[in-house]
Amino acid sequence: MPHRWTRQIIVTLSCVALALNGCSLRCWRLYDCPDPPAYKEDLIAKYAGRGLTIEDPVPNVCEDDFLPSVPVSPDTPVTGEVSYRNISLQEAVETALANSQVMKDLGGVLRSPAALATIYDPARVYTDGRFGEEAALSAFDASFGASAYFEQNDYGVNNVTVGQNGLFKQDYNNYQVSLQKKSVTGATFTLRNVTQYDNNNQEASFITNPFVFGQSWTNYAEAEWRQPLMQGAGVMYNRIAGPDGEPGFANGVLVARTRTDISLADFEIAVRNLVSDVENAYWDLYYAYRDLDAKVEARDNALRVWQNVQANAGQGRRTADQEGQAREQYYRFESEVINALHGRLLPRSQTNYGSSGGTFVQTGGVRVSERRLRVIMAVDVNGHELLRPEDDPPVAKVKFDWDAIALEAVARRPELRRQKWVIKQKELELLANKNFLKPQLDLVARYRLRGFGKDLWGYDQPQYDNAIQSMMDADFQEYQMGVEFDMPIGFRRGHAAVRSSELALAREKAILREQENFIMYGLSNTYGEIDRAHQVMEAQFNRREAAYAQQRAVEASHEAGFAPLDLLLEAQRRVIDANILFYQARVDYAQAIKNVHFEKGSLLEHNNIHMAEGPWPQKAYDDALRRDLNKRRALTNFVINDAWIGRKKQNEFPLEKSDKPYKSTPIFEGPAFPETSEAETLPENPLRQEASPTPSVQPASMNLPVSSDRPAVIEASSDQEVNFGDEEAASDSAIWISR
Repeated sequence: MPHRWTRQIIVTLSCVALALNGCSLRCWRLYDCPDPPAYKEDLIAKYAGRGLTIEDPVPNVCEDDFLPSVPVSPDTPVTGEVSYRNISLQEAVETALANSQVMKDLGGVLRSPAALATIYDPARVYTDGRFGEEAALSAFDASFGASAYFEQNDYGVNNVTVGQNGLFKQDYNNYQVSLQKKSVTGATFTLRNVTQYDNNNQEASFITNPFVFGQSWTNYAEAEWRQPLMQGAGVMYNRIAGPDGEPGFANGVLVARTRTDISLADFEIAVRNLVSDVENAYWDLYYAYRDLDAKVEARDNALRVWQNVQANAGQGRRTADQEGQAREQYYRFESEVINALHGRLLPRSQTNYGSSGGTFVQTGGVRVSERRLRVIMAVDVNGHELLRPEDDPPVAKVKFDWDAIALEAVARRPELRRQKWVIKQKELELLANKNFLKPQLDLVARYRLRGFGKDLWGYDQPQYDNAIQSMMDADFQEYQMGVEFDMPIGFRRGHAAVRSSELALAREKAILREQENFIMYGLSNTYGEIDRAHQVMEAQFNRREAAYAQQRAVEASHEAGFAPLDLLLEAQRRVIDANILFYQARVDYAQAIKNVHFEKGSLLEHNNIHMAEGPWPQKAYDDALRRDLNKRRALTNFVINDAWIGRKKQNEFPLEKSDKPYKSTPIFEGPAFPETSEAETLPENPLRQEASPTPSVQPASMNLPVSSDRPAVIEASSDQEVNFGDEEAASDSAIWISR
């Protein structure tokens, strides 16, 4: 029999345990740096062993390890020859993917860090404690509950039959254990066991009746089943809204899965944008080297002319104004060489100027462009080796088939796939909200076994001597069946939720149509840009050849004394302008080819980058195979059709008012990438052999963690693993995502 002091001890120990647990919230987390400052050592010693610690998914970064080396400036003294690190475009992309946990946009890391995509986002959405898939599935988990209450009642009433002459005293304990489970049909199953102890001074308890005691135990076990018949009923509703859904808020398994698919599409978009930015930065650096090369050549030619003018002026053959004119051109080219080498902070290749992949803008110089490439590759910003592109922009004429790439763009763009998942989510929410237009009608059934006795437990005792034996003998059996009905008058909240879902669905469909139109706009621009860039590249090459021919002729005429100095200096300026514009045209053409793959959604495959989720349960593969077979009987399509809820009709929402919609078209049977014609290689300049300059600057440093002879590996969060590389081709890159 419980004692009053026993109960007080239990209550006291519970309060002490809660208080100690509350103190553990005062915790300190210090960075584990090799040499922490003195004040951190004092804090560690003071708060050692006090409270909880948080396990970070990634190790802490110490400030000393983060500081880069000193950047090179024009005043940095030269200490030797400049060392270069030749890097290919494939290696630059591979290194960026291997080192990037954040899909960075230059400047966006500081402006809007919350909007940046990272490798942790898909796993973070999947494991979200509020809206993730595991959180939605947890609503159907079994729940175990237990409670214990101890009461001491002492009161008086105006009734001599209560207690002793109206004074009632009672020790009452109530212990309860329950197990509850919600099913996907909306039903709730409950198993419950209740034990009650009652010791009171009721005078009727002390009569000679052998079945009435001063103290008694009551124990009963019951099973309860509650099944909604209208509102909240059905497998589809509970998978969409969950068993705790409300009007306007659906957080079921299907909705949570669409959120995960949306996050995967966002991650794919971020990876694609990162690859595009790496290629843009790579060609920006290529152009910066070529620009510097042309300006160094022009400066050297101007210096040679200036020296000749000075030598001839001493012989009285040239006037002072010619010497000043030649000197002015030399220092003009010298200033341009300094800017081309160290760079000015000018805009880089700009995106969303008619092309989502980027439009080339003349860069600010070698050093600035090289640092920009290092930043986006996530390597040391100021390295001891200058990165130098070893790949040249393509010159072969590439021709895409418009009908093929238009269909491919609508089918493969991740932005459209993401928007279709958003539409699917809105369709699911609309179905769930329509369920709240029904009244609530629940069927309730309960069965209970009761036991009563002087003690709680015993063996081979007389009748009603212990409650457990009485319950097992099924002396007392009870059941209950009934229905509960509840209906709001007018269903105002339900109608508002349905209307809001209809408007949200219409909005997302309108956005999808505009996205398709904008994709066609960008694809049209890039389709025409390829022909324009290639024709301009050929014209600029011919112009460069003509400029060099003119320079040779003017130099010979000037040496013979026929051509004036003005004509020679003007010929040199024409040569440098033709050189710069020719290399700009080559970079424009390379970016135009890349932008076509960007617009039609094949940029990752073009760079041999593949994305895949980790293994699922075997049942998921079986269901996917069965549904895929059913879909193949209906239509072979580029896009794997989603769930069969609210499928869009084929001719609904065409891209433009024509008889040829882009929606729901058969799969493209042509090659994955367009065939190119034979390479029309442009000959090199006959006057000079192109070579990367070796400017007199302080050597820089860089240790690339990834080389072309081995695949790159990146470690993601505990819920996601990403590997880059290919076992067969070490220079290729691939992405594997597993949750």
